[in-house]
Amino acid sequence: FTVTNPAAAAEEKLGLKDVKADKVVFTLELIEFEKSKDTWSMSEEEKVEFANSRKEVGSQLFKAGRLQMALGRYKKVADMFSYIDNFKEENNKVKAKVLKQACDANKAAVYLKLKDFTEAKNSCNAVLKEDTQNVKATYRRAQAELGLKNFSDCIRDCKKVVELDPPNKEARALLKQAQAGQKEEDKKAKGLFANMCKALGKGPIPEPGKSASLGNFSDDEEDAPMDVAEEKDVPMEDAAEEKQEEVAKEE
Repeated sequence: FTVTNPAAAAEEKLGLKDVKADKVVFTLELIEFEKSKDTWSMSEEEKVEFANSRKEVGSQLFKAGRLQMALGRYKKVADMFSYIDNFKEENNKVKAKVLKQACDANKAAVYLKLKDFTEAKNSCNAVLKEDTQNVKATYRRAQAELGLKNFSDCIRDCKKVVELDPPNKEARALLKQAQAGQKEEDKKAKGLFANMCKALGKGPIPEPGKSASLGNFSDDEEDAPMDVAEEKDVPMEDAAEEKQEEVAKEE
């Protein structure tokens, strides 16, 4: 099979740790196959055990830099426990909820590595929807907000992390970055506003009730009446008198 994203195939054991190619083509030979139990047919305990093992594998892959494969494991668990209201044992329900939150938070960590800040933010929101005081999810959302240049939102989340976890040095450092970014944005906005005001101040300002004049004509030139003597057309009154004279001659 063909892997179009080489980073997903980077594996030291395969000699592809630092692979640099547009795509990687594998030729596989299936020697043995054992079908695993479908998740829908598992008991609650089996689901929790299976999900925990998938999470651990995902963490190992993440540490090894196999981000896409780690993401797949985390998604598997999060999707499996997207609905747990039908769990009969409360203890299993609690475990499933904790595993889902952990995998959603880990998904955010992967997305941050991949610089997919929107998906990282969405994953954090999924955690914070159920646990508004989750420090890890709040901090990672702050990182995503910084990546999206939402500095004010990043500052808000950093302050919340510091409030929940005062010794958190990473949050304090991120807060300083966000404040510096916001200051730079404010500076740019101020300069843009100044340029707009400067541009609006150019050109003559017409008096109230009057529109600006067209061209470079003066008021005297625009309002000057047309000289009757220069008209080429014969006035209607003179034409009528000439007509009456012609009629009188004929009589």
